[in-house]
Amino acid sequence: GFGMTNESVSIQNPVQSNNVGWVSENTFNAPMKAKVESPSNMVTLDKVMRSFPRAITNPELVSRVSTALQKYGYGESTLLATSLCCDEVNRELDLNLSKIYGDQFSMGGLAGFAFGGVTSFGAMAHHIPTGGDCLVVYGPHVGVDADGNVGKINRRGRKASGACCGSGVAAAGYVDAVRKGKQDPSAPATNPLDAQQNFVGNLLLPHGHRLEEAEDPMVELPLAMFDAQNDLMHQIVAAGCGEVGGDGKIALLGGVQINTPEGTSDFFLPMVFEIRDNKGQLIQNLL
Repeated sequence: GFGMTNESVSIQNPVQSNNVGWVSENTFNAPMKAKVESPSNMVTLDKVMRSFPRAITNPELVSRVSTALQKYGYGESTLLATSLCCDEVNRELDLNLSKIYGDQFSMGGLAGFAFGGVTSFGAMAHHIPTGGDCLVVYGPHVGVDADGNVGKINRRGRKASGACCGSGVAAAGYVDAVRKGKQDPSAPATNPLDAQQNFVGNLLLPHGHRLEEAEDPMVELPLAMFDAQNDLMHQIVAAGCGEVGGDGKIALLGGVQINTPEGTSDFFLPMVFEIRDNKGQLIQNLL
């Protein structure tokens, strides 16, 4: 194995910092630099800004994250790990980040949950360049299509827009059916055939009331999914942080990816940005 210890490691809850650094009111309220090539893109951009007002474009995100992390020694000796949904529309963020930090280690599965678990984190930790650190980027995603529909995306070569995130939308349907008594909760999967979707639905289930009470459930869905994924990621870090060697640090960047039609930059809504040591203790909250 990876030499995992059985010792319990506690993760401190992030404490709000006065160091607003890379994210400030000015940052979030600044005009977006998205390339606009058709009137339909304005509909998308307007919906993104109204639904997720703190979101920033991928290029802005990468620039601000890399600048903030430079102060902590992040650069050539950094290993990037991502836990993002399998959906091909999410590779844009992988590629944007890889231009700075090189090829990424992938921990994610359906909907962005870190299904690689502690084993994948331990493997990733053993791949960090000697004396280096890791950056773990994670979270769910949601589409906003050319007509301004949240929860849909225009895909290459397809006439009509379709569900985005499909796994998340399916999980929301399952949660709704369970809460209305139309379906019994599914037992934990014992067969790998569709195990990931089984877990996505059951991990969303405790947040079902949020979807029922939301003005727009498709806007609330990725926010609820993020909270479920954030809990899982912090459990993984607590269990696996000791595998990071030397004085290596663990930067966590969590949030919601917002996918848009071709010709418009994708966006990212930052929810967590923090640095921890390899004992799991919080060094700095950068959000």
